[in-house]
Amino acid sequence: MSSLEKRLQAFRQLPLQSQLMLIFSFRLNPQWATDSNYLEQLKRIHAECLMQASLEQKAEYERVIAALTH
Repeated sequence: MSSLEKRLQAFRQLPLQSQLMLIFSFRLNPQWATDSNYLEQLKRIHAECLMQASLEQKAEYERVIAALTH
């Protein structure tokens, strides 16, 4: 397994909120933001994980997002 595959697999294991924060961190970091392919892979994995999340996980995720945006 390549280093990239290992990083993506580790990302997949993170809680949804942590995934989202990591995506935002990548967007804000000028050095990392230039790697649009990696960023798109992270966003795709995050969307997949969100679709597979339980109702409880989705509720917690929405609660955290609401708290961050208010």
